[in-house]
Amino acid sequence: NKYPPIIPNLSDLVTDAITGRPYRSLSKHEAQQLNTYLQEEWERANPRLSVELPVDAHRQRVVSVVQSSRVVVIAGETGCGKTTRIPRFLLEECVRDGEGAECNILVTQPRRISAVSVAHRVAHEMGPALKHSVGYQVRLESRPPEHSGGALLFLTVGVLLKKLQSNPTLKGVSHVVVDEVHERDINTDLLLALLRSALNENQDLRVVLMSATGDNKRLSEYFGGCPIVKVPGFMHPVKDRFLEEVLKEMGRRIPVQDPGGSEDIAPDLVLVADVIEHIDKHGEPGAVLCFLPGWQDIKTVQEKLAAKSHFMSGSQMILPLHSSLSVADQQTVFQHPPVGQRKIVLATNIAETSITIDDIVHVVDAGTHKEHSYDPRTKVSCLDTVWISRSNVTQRKGRAGRCQPGQSYHLFPRSQLDSMTPFPIPEILRTPLENLVLQAKIHSPNSKAIDFLSQVLDSPEKEAVRDAVQNLQDIGVLDKTESMTALGERVACMSCDPRLGKMLVLGAMFRCVLPLLSIAACLTRDPFYNSLQNRALVNKAKEELSGFSYSDYLVFSRVVLGWRRLQQEGDRDERDEYLDKYTLSRTGLRFINGLISQFCENLHEAELVSRANDCQRQNSLNNEHSDQDELIKGVLLAGLYPNLIQVKKGVVTKGGRFRPNSMSFRTHTGPVLLHRSTVNRGKEDLPSRWLTFFGAVKSNGKVFIRDSSTVHPLALLLLTDSDIRETGATFCALTEVINTAMLIVFIVVGIIHPVYPAGYNSCALSTHVSISSLL
Repeated sequence: NKYPPIIPNLSDLVTDAITGRPYRSLSKHEAQQLNTYLQEEWERANPRLSVELPVDAHRQRVVSVVQSSRVVVIAGETGCGKTTRIPRFLLEECVRDGEGAECNILVTQPRRISAVSVAHRVAHEMGPALKHSVGYQVRLESRPPEHSGGALLFLTVGVLLKKLQSNPTLKGVSHVVVDEVHERDINTDLLLALLRSALNENQDLRVVLMSATGDNKRLSEYFGGCPIVKVPGFMHPVKDRFLEEVLKEMGRRIPVQDPGGSEDIAPDLVLVADVIEHIDKHGEPGAVLCFLPGWQDIKTVQEKLAAKSHFMSGSQMILPLHSSLSVADQQTVFQHPPVGQRKIVLATNIAETSITIDDIVHVVDAGTHKEHSYDPRTKVSCLDTVWISRSNVTQRKGRAGRCQPGQSYHLFPRSQLDSMTPFPIPEILRTPLENLVLQAKIHSPNSKAIDFLSQVLDSPEKEAVRDAVQNLQDIGVLDKTESMTALGERVACMSCDPRLGKMLVLGAMFRCVLPLLSIAACLTRDPFYNSLQNRALVNKAKEELSGFSYSDYLVFSRVVLGWRRLQQEGDRDERDEYLDKYTLSRTGLRFINGLISQFCENLHEAELVSRANDCQRQNSLNNEHSDQDELIKGVLLAGLYPNLIQVKKGVVTKGGRFRPNSMSFRTHTGPVLLHRSTVNRGKEDLPSRWLTFFGAVKSNGKVFIRDSSTVHPLALLLLTDSDIRETGATFCALTEVINTAMLIVFIVVGIIHPVYPAGYNSCALSTHVSISSLL
């Protein structure tokens, strides 16, 4: 490996987990001075508790157990106040005992909205004199405490995992509080394994695991039989109505269940809208919170409500709530509506835990959510609508009883509740593991993936781990010994899927980085305002933007670059016209801009660009070839490979008829179909027999390609290590000739030399190194 390693010895570059600046331990004298200052500051401020919560009566018991045990599980019932109060109790106890300088508490939340809203709530309760010691850090937004020492930082699990890369033993951190640990997302399971390791290395660290409905006994056993502290909660009474009662109350006939029929769990969105209208007409005053599976369902219900005459008077304030909204947009759900208006929040399970919308009286629960699953046979990840668990039902119902009595409308039969699983299936057991394996390699580079992942709370199937390792080896991120390659070290810096990360690395090398940044961001967050009603408009807009490119990815690039140009040069009317013409989401484009900035920082961190801001300047050297569409497609192929589709014209139907103009599509795992969302769907002819793709979905046993791009056969020859022969074709892509051919082309074209920071050893990425090690 002739490339300089970019993952340094972590012990040499430790970052302060609170401020993000280089970590420096305090001298004894400095610690004493800070302890005295913090004590006096808290004495002057003397913060009070705004309202009494059930956990307040258990304060001393909780604090004492945390002081005497290095790991504690807090089994806090819904409504007890554990999220806002326990971190503050721990901080205040340390400060008043003269140990504030050594007290730095990290509190993880499963989602951005909860990290931000809880931080605001705690800062508000502590008062103006102390709010500077409370902060938050989430993706694309950070407002940390002013200094470490007597500090409280709320952050998402993903952000803490990133911090662990530069501070693996969490030096300078006194407590890590993992809230909502029962949700068992893949990042939380990885975090728990890393915290077990950090506890062995850092004797000053304490871990508090907080859960409302999880399997607390298993958590305790995982951490060596640590104590479990039970804290009772308080809930105002909430009346349950299941589907039978809801329909009866609305004067509708109860449908007869077909015991032999197939179960359709997709929510009846017409019924959802009708129930919300029924509540608004006949229900008690107060806000409505409706749980729906996904963003598409939210937009559809929003449109159905807007179309009802009852909702045309303006006496309702309808607010969507979804993880892809900006932090500022998410915070609007906490605002109280004007007098005479009813607030209606349409949300995914983002609103299920950790946040309190204090005026919610009515909860409408469709009983389903989106859940990732993985088919190892087709290698396709599916985002399916599935039934929630009984613990999810309890959490959703509890949103209505936090501050006043409420009503819960469950839009599924009472019998369905009994058949639901007690707890959600841990994400680690049902999703692709490439990102997890890459994270494991960052944190434990000398361990085999199977050995490392055998230490998590629920170990994934060994076959699933082997598949993930093989996929990372196929794209060149890991070598045959499972060590990270030079490419892998750079991809590890990217805050995205490994294939998109590889694409960005190559985009920087080939000096066409801005289009690739736009594409990667759009594959993370759709820029179009998609809904069932305007799907045809979106497809028409994509077709116009595509031109003759035959590429969804160039559509994404053109959308973003056109929007950026109007932001710099256009006026408000021109921007509005652009959004309307192409059916684009202003919120989505704002989020995409934030992602692009983050990816630019990632490329700078990977030492692939000299300055992060240069990536976004079209006249910079990093974008010298950004106007070359075929080059961009080739780099896409190199990043997404082996996601390759062979196109064949001429299809024999099941009835034996030959259709010469029909096309069939096949990947290395079997036949696929093009989804209606890709611009290449329904094309009678394509300029190439090869397509590359990123997203695929499985429905009714068939695999559909969501986005695609034609690629030139020469790109396949030069930019992949494929071994493909086409009888009768003009090219033969053989592994033996690739390195030589690539080297000749790269030298002639002159695009192989990336831009390096001052003082960086550019010889390490020279033409004399086999380019195939990066591809």
